[in-house]
Amino acid sequence: MFKYFKEKKQKLLRFLFGTFSFTALMFAFQACYGMPERPFETVVQGKVTDMETNDPIQGLQVSSDIGFTTTTNEKGIFIDPIGLRTIYEWGEYHITVTDIDSTENGSYETFDTVVWALDFTQPIELQVKKVSDAQ
Repeated sequence: MFKYFKEKKQKLLRFLFGTFSFTALMFAFQACYGMPERPFETVVQGKVTDMETNDPIQGLQVSSDIGFTTTTNEKGIFIDPIGLRTIYEWGEYHITVTDIDSTENGSYETFDTVVWALDFTQPIELQVKKVSDAQ
């Protein structure tokens, strides 16, 4: 009878130890790698200004590798024409600003930058440099 209780006690302890060990392992994994991130929806928007004067610039093309291309308005503001966009991948995204109206508002250098996915949740501020007249 004593042997029976001893075996039951050992099985119970093995079960508890195994369960707690697995749970501890899962917490360690989560601490190292984090929880899987979910997609989120956002409206990608921002403003493009002159680097020296901080004035808004109209007529610049803004594009990103998340799949949009748009043009800045008279206030230098751009908005993704799709509207609400779902961002599936967490990581870096490239944004390119290109002067497409040549000298109508002055000539500006092409500007490339990298933003993180979460940066899209608020308006993105971009500054571009005017092409010098000496070139």
